[in-house]
Amino acid sequence: MHPSAPRDGLAHTTHRTQYSWKQNASTSSATNSKASAPGCTSSGGIFDYPAKERKLSEVNAALEDPKVWDNPKRAQELGKEKKSLEDVVLTLDRLSQELADNAELFEMSREEGDEAGMVAIEGEVAKVAGEVEKMEFRRMFNNPADPLNAFLDIQAGAGGTEACDWASMLLRQYLRYAERKGFKAQIEDESAGDTAGIKGATIKIEGEYAFGLLRTETGVHRLVRKSPFDS
Repeated sequence: MHPSAPRDGLAHTTHRTQYSWKQNASTSSATNSKASAPGCTSSGGIFDYPAKERKLSEVNAALEDPKVWDNPKRAQELGKEKKSLEDVVLTLDRLSQELADNAELFEMSREEGDEAGMVAIEGEVAKVAGEVEKMEFRRMFNNPADPLNAFLDIQAGAGGTEACDWASMLLRQYLRYAERKGFKAQIEDESAGDTAGIKGATIKIEGEYAFGLLRTETGVHRLVRKSPFDS
């Protein structure tokens, strides 16, 4: 898959599959990695909160100027920048308030010996930690095209019926992935295989950071198995 420059708010990716079959060959499954427990950090420093807060104030002030609408393109850019800044600033404000509220409730529950209350608060804090982890993960998307939508192209390549069948498996995999992520996926083009599967397909995937999440899905994917189509 080779990303190209975005066009009309869409980023493009290409994904090719090729089948290589060897009798009695086997592959090992990938092992699941365990994420380490998050440490206690200052989210304001991690996300450069003060700078983003100041920038958000500047953007809001610019958008309040009636003259900004004389340049629709500039106004649209400011609108996008505002949304991006609010995703950090407003979210951190909300999470900070939730942590402060939970800390106060925790102290009250501990003084009253309310174990059920402390367990409930622990669950709320875990939700906050999960949101912070998502924000930390999103910080890795530093490519300007990362927030955009994407086109994913799957081609069977060499390998005949086996490659076509494998390409159809990948198509279903990416459609299910998009569904789990809450993305909108639409098959723009699909070419059926002569016997089974597909020769190729193009999927349009719309969602926040769709391109950033998919841009590493590149190269040739090979399937090694005993062919069910071998007479």
